[in-house]
Amino acid sequence: MAKKLVIFGGSGFVGGNMEKIAKQKGWQVVIADNRPAPQAEYRLVDITNKDSVEQVIGEILPTAVVNVAAIADIDLAEREKEMAFKVNVDGARNVAESCARRGIHYVFFSSDAVFDGEGNSYKEDDPLGPVNYYGKTKMEAEKAVQQACPGATVIRISLVLGYPIGSGNSFFANLQGKLKEGKDIPTPTYEIRTPVDVYTLSECVLELCENRYAGFLHIGATDSISRYDLTRELTRRMGFDEKVIKPQTSPEVKPGRAPRHMNGIISVAKAQGLLKTKLLSTADSIQRAFNQR
Repeated sequence: MAKKLVIFGGSGFVGGNMEKIAKQKGWQVVIADNRPAPQAEYRLVDITNKDSVEQVIGEILPTAVVNVAAIADIDLAEREKEMAFKVNVDGARNVAESCARRGIHYVFFSSDAVFDGEGNSYKEDDPLGPVNYYGKTKMEAEKAVQQACPGATVIRISLVLGYPIGSGNSFFANLQGKLKEGKDIPTPTYEIRTPVDVYTLSECVLELCENRYAGFLHIGATDSISRYDLTRELTRRMGFDEKVIKPQTSPEVKPGRAPRHMNGIISVAKAQGLLKTKLLSTADSIQRAFNQR
């Protein structure tokens, strides 16, 4: 019997790449999103509506469900708190409850934004302390998922590298768009992240769908990098002059901008011990993101 996967939020950057990789690995994939995914089989769904979620999962009866749907724009989440809570928390809970009723394995995407960013090498069971509303919704979503579906996998990621298949919000694509404008790009030296390329991330998630791991897991590179150094390296690889990347040495304060956590340094030691999929260095993650575009 074919393995069936439903990806909520699958028409975006991460979901689109995951859909492609999953099909290559023999999965039958259905995208569930509030917008069409022309390159894939899809169902229109409102993740904030229990009945809508129930209809999709009940119809397809997948082997596993992955949820990458989120209001992930940190500033938008800060402005539109009610919407962010409905999508990020209520939506996560709706999917968890539907999966739990049927014994379907659920992989939920969370974020390093649940931490305060003042520490170093955050482990899965370290205390939470988000500094913005987006992080707070992810923290509440983690609680909701664990309560509704104790067998779920909750993965935390820091920054995903790569290009979208079609549409989608990707750091690579956004940077390339800014570089083409030819303007200086202020970039923080004080924000540290633990990136992972979208291909390695997808392979890890598909493995978790197979082994049905229950609990929290950090997925990222085996080392971390500042946004400034990362952006300079990507700029060079994209064929632009690195001089347009200007060091920003203190947090930007302006109306409508939410605070950011500084250290998104997550320990991936647990994932390295659990997964067969090899986690890469930042340099190798960058290389793979470009090689497999």
